[in-house]
Amino acid sequence: MTSSKRKHRHGIYRLYAPIYDRFMAPSFADGHSKMYNSLGLKKGDNLLEVGVGTGISLTHVPKDIKVEAIDYSEPMLVKARNRQDRGEFVADINFQQMDAHVLEFDTNQFDHCVVAHTLAVVAEPEVVLKEIVRVTKPSGLIAIVNHYKDKKGIIGTLWNPFRKRLGLGKHVDFKNIITKCGLEILSEERVNSFTTHTKMIVCKNP
Repeated sequence: MTSSKRKHRHGIYRLYAPIYDRFMAPSFADGHSKMYNSLGLKKGDNLLEVGVGTGISLTHVPKDIKVEAIDYSEPMLVKARNRQDRGEFVADINFQQMDAHVLEFDTNQFDHCVVAHTLAVVAEPEVVLKEIVRVTKPSGLIAIVNHYKDKKGIIGTLWNPFRKRLGLGKHVDFKNIITKCGLEILSEERVNSFTTHTKMIVCKNP
């Protein structure tokens, strides 16, 4: 990622951090809940969430689960840690500031991984997904939640440049990068009732 792009996105999320929970997070709750439910979690599972933001998704993680939760935006992580201090989570969660393009974890470290509304905002989504594949154990599940482009809709085409400017990301051909990363798609479903253009794709690691 170039320095200018990184600074732009970091600045955007610094602005969003104070208002994210009130105005944006509620519309993502359905996807967050289904994302974690899709994993079939067992006691003692070790998970990774990439792009955790303010941590609102982690309210859906049951106890006896360990989660490494990363984000590039420190202001977002401050909100997440404050939520943890208030006792809003029951899982064992460790927050880290990290660049998703270069995950600082061992190969095959995690049982499963989730990534919501993140692959569209990173500079190189394929690089990030390959890193997620690397740190996820063989046969582990990877749940991806994100908006996708309605190829027949002119509104999506017109809105795309503004999404980028607002830090909401670009349209990504998820199936293409999933195939390139060697993942098997197990299921697809639309999530988040406020829009028909958000989908959850659950994949199995090779």
